[in-house]
Amino acid sequence: MTGNKAYLQFYLHNFTTTQSLETAIRNIPYCNENTNTTGGLRLTRTEIFNTANGDREDVPNVIVLLTDGNPTWETDLLPDEVRRIKNLDIRIVGIGVTNEVTDSTIIVCYFLFVVD
Repeated sequence: MTGNKAYLQFYLHNFTTTQSLETAIRNIPYCNENTNTTGGLRLTRTEIFNTANGDREDVPNVIVLLTDGNPTWETDLLPDEVRRIKNLDIRIVGIGVTNEVTDSTIIVCYFLFVVD
């Protein structure tokens, strides 16, 4: 989850069932802050996608970027962070949940879906 900064909610190895993971995702609070896409992607790259925290080397890494708007925090650092992630062969799939999502979000993602 991101706002003014990125907040880590859980690691990949915290759950052993789909149901427990779904419950954890549903319980992530909405923080009503800025949109720090850069911070969220950086935190995912460094903390989530490593074997000590549950990443499996034999499984492709995919970031599902769920956003209600365009990046508003650390925007100047976003292109470099996206490049680092893509260089690690991590895919980014974006889901925009408002009509506030525009072209600046599209450049981050391999695929972008917008839902009004």
